[in-house]
Amino acid sequence: MGFVGIVKFFVRRLIEISLIATILVVIPNLPPQAQFSKPFTITSPRPYAGKLTLNKRLNKAEVWHKGDFVGAECFAGYNGELYTSLLNGDIVKLTGDSHITPVVKFGKPCRATYEERICGRPLGIQFSQNGQLFACDAYYGLYRVNIKTGEKVQLVNPKTEIAGKQTKLFNSLAVASNGDIYWTASSTQFHLEDGIYDFLADPSGRLIHYNVKTKENVVLIDNIHFANGVVLSKDEDFVIVSESARNRLLRYYLKGPKKGTHDVFLDGLPGVPDNLHSDGKDGYLVSLIYLIDKDHPALVQSMGPFPWLRKAIARFMGITEYLVRKVDQYYPNEVSQKVAYYIGHFTSTPKWFFPKLGGVLRVNKNGEITDSIFSDTFTTLSEAYVYGDKLYLGSPFNDYIARVSLSDVGWNDLKTDTHGKQSANGDTPKAAPKTSIPTTTTPKPTTTTPKPTTTTSKPTTTTPKPTTTTPKPTTTTSVPTTTTSKPTTTTPKTSTTAKPSTTTSKPSTTTPKPTTSLPASVPVDTTTTRKEAHSSPPASTQTSSTNEKRNVPQQK
Repeated sequence: MGFVGIVKFFVRRLIEISLIATILVVIPNLPPQAQFSKPFTITSPRPYAGKLTLNKRLNKAEVWHKGDFVGAECFAGYNGELYTSLLNGDIVKLTGDSHITPVVKFGKPCRATYEERICGRPLGIQFSQNGQLFACDAYYGLYRVNIKTGEKVQLVNPKTEIAGKQTKLFNSLAVASNGDIYWTASSTQFHLEDGIYDFLADPSGRLIHYNVKTKENVVLIDNIHFANGVVLSKDEDFVIVSESARNRLLRYYLKGPKKGTHDVFLDGLPGVPDNLHSDGKDGYLVSLIYLIDKDHPALVQSMGPFPWLRKAIARFMGITEYLVRKVDQYYPNEVSQKVAYYIGHFTSTPKWFFPKLGGVLRVNKNGEITDSIFSDTFTTLSEAYVYGDKLYLGSPFNDYIARVSLSDVGWNDLKTDTHGKQSANGDTPKAAPKTSIPTTTTPKPTTTTPKPTTTTSKPTTTTPKPTTTTPKPTTTTSVPTTTTSKPTTTTPKTSTTAKPSTTTSKPSTTTPKPTTSLPASVPVDTTTTRKEAHSSPPASTQTSSTNEKRNVPQQK
């Protein structure tokens, strides 16, 4: 062929690729149906130096519940028992070292995890101060659960329009002391099974405030590029949210002179932030689900300045998925259903895109990194949760939970009382100080009891100067609906507030029998047919999006 022939070959291929890319970008109405018009850049990641110096402190973690389940995404502790949300759609209670008790499920029986939209996928979970469990299911909405009776109430339905848009991906939440909920809608364009598309498209995520008294939802921050974890400050004067596609944290002010505005709390993270938690000491724990380094740059974010390139890639994926679904339409088969599911799912992200590294950051109330712990063994960490004398590490992909002693990572000061009722921000309420009664003897001594002097100093919060004024929030009333054995078929009106009805399942409320490992796969539902026939979520959870996927059978 010769050198000239080789050059001609590559030039021809380059021309062909350019032509295909041009067609994909120019032709209208190709899947996926989303906007790709806004260029963006991310702040260069901080170097692994100083407080971010790489270490292997997390390598001391132990593997817990190996093979019992997959995808322990988030944790919540209450009265000495740990709860977690799983890939198969269950929220379970972990008692002792081996007991697993299913607590609640918002989805329906399904064949495997590639029918995720049927199974449901709980993500963020948290207890309120009165012991009620709140949960975000990516597909089914925001719920309140009574763990004693099994009663579950849907507070926000995916069909509910908030400021003119429906939520396609419910993610995380933080419960305030008054019962209000701050929650994140990662996307109004794509479901969780199409999460990669959302990273490529223009941002549509939101931070939303749910008023427990009025049942209204108010958008606090709009157009967040994949809104993820959320946490309230100790004094509840601001709320922090992860902007995963931009590798940063945003802050929205709830009190003070900056009330109603937001700014960047922490930028230039060396990875993609996921869930956020209070460390119980006026600081926060930030989990990095993917990390980046000089050999593994943030590939998707590096395409930010080139919307046409992001559009071409997304459309190539979208057309491929469309063709695969057409094949399944005329020749139903499990292989095509799995392929269609994995094309846009985060699970299909090649591992070699990122370094084999997991990390958790400790950040103070001023947005300064005070410590970091890493591992080259435990990766894709979505959660770092302190409970008792251990740090529990969750992941949406791993088939186990990793846990490590706080003393082994140098965070012994974060120990909590697991048998005390956990407050909304993860702190254990302090007991009231005991008052001792002075004892007198004969002859009666003169007893002088000085009044204790209590000095309360107001915490000083230093905030970055740049602030962004948030436009006047739009208020929408969501209609709480109740999950029952039959899906609801009434679309809620956002202008009215209905009294939520409830349904009661029967979870075990006593100490479970020693058991039982939840299988990594979901039991087969023999009544399940193909996706179009039955697999959509209840009418209250379906969407009319043109890029909505057909539900297909399961596997991770």
